[in-house]
This record gives sequence, C-alpha cells and structure tokens, in this order.
Amino acid sequence: MYYICKMESQKQKILESACEMFFQCGTRSVSMDDISKKLAISKKTLYQYYANKQDLISQVLNWELAHPKFSFESPKFEGLNAIERYWKFYQFVSEMIKKPYHSLEFDLKKYHPELWNKFKSGKMKLFGEELKLNIKQGINEGLYRQELNIDIITNLLVRFYLNMWNEEYDVFSEEELMSEELNRELTVYHLHGICSIKGIECLRKISEK
Repeated sequence: MYYICKMESQKQKILESACEMFFQCGTRSVSMDDISKKLAISKKTLYQYYANKQDLISQVLNWELAHPKFSFESPKFEGLNAIERYWKFYQFVSEMIKKPYHSLEFDLKKYHPELWNKFKSGKMKLFGEELKLNIKQGINEGLYRQELNIDIITNLLVRFYLNMWNEEYDVFSEEELMSEELNRELTVYHLHGICSIKGIECLRKISEK
C-alpha cells in the first residue's frame, strides 16, 4: 500500500511540474529530459508513468480540466452571494492577465490539434457550467433578473473569455487585453446587464469597496 501511495504521489508531482512548464514555455520547447531534470528523477522513472510525451501532454490537459484554477463553487466562497462570487472571478482574471501564457495554446493548435480540440471543448463546457451556476444562484437570490436567457448569456461570456487572445479577431491590442480597465469594464457591463434593481444596489456597494 505504501508503494502504491508513493507512486501516485510521484505521478502527481510529475503532472503538476509538467503542467507548469507547458503553460509557461509551451509543449514544443519542453522535453522529457527537461521535466526529469526539474524533478531530479531519471527518464526511466518518468516513462514508468507516461508512455511518451504525447501521453504526458494528454494527461496534463485532463488534470488541468479536473483542477480548474477558479470555481464559483469553491468552499472558500461559501456564504457569498452570486454577485460577490462573480466579483471574485473578476479579481481572479485581473491576476491572470498580468502573466498571460500563449505558448501552450499555440503549440497545441499546431502540433497536437486533436488534444487541443478536446481540451478546448472541455474548457468551454466546464466554464459554461460554472457560469450557469452563478446565474441561477443570482436569479434565486433575486439579484439577477428573472427573465434572463441563461444559455445565450453563458455562451456570450464563454466565447469572449476563451477567444480574447485569438489574433484572428484582433479587436483589442495585447496591451488593452492585459489592462485592468478592460476587465473591470467588462465585469461591470455584464453585471449591470443581468442584475435586478436589488442586484445593482448590491453591485454598487461591492464595486465601491
């Protein structure tokens, strides 16, 4: 039993380290040698857990989907209303845009299109489900308008946030996308659009803090 636990612990460490390296540098420039050196293990040990680099990338992406960096349903947000939780999301995005990583997405699209399509679909589904939970909570609390079309609003937000770095559209410059001002304006714009009168008063108090 100890041996099994040790193996699972080591496999987890490999996943976490590879995930960090891939997100920072992309998949193309990170070799299995780089990962084994960072973890101070042999390549033979690395291949005990992952058949090849493609397998490792696939499992890293699955792990990333299973462990989202932000969740509206996080236990640390217990007791917060829907607007307060969405404001936490705004603060999370504000931190993320300070250190954007585009190398992973670029490499996945170019060198691992099947993995990219699967990962993109997973992210869209996961983010959409999270947003729906927040909207439903807000409606139940009387903070969001009762007549909202949840599917349309969810799809609009999913497509904006997951395509905001897409150079094909080139709506905002990279400097604008990384600005706190754009993130705040988008957040306030979205919440004003879905809030009830009661919700707008709550938003005003939160945004003025």
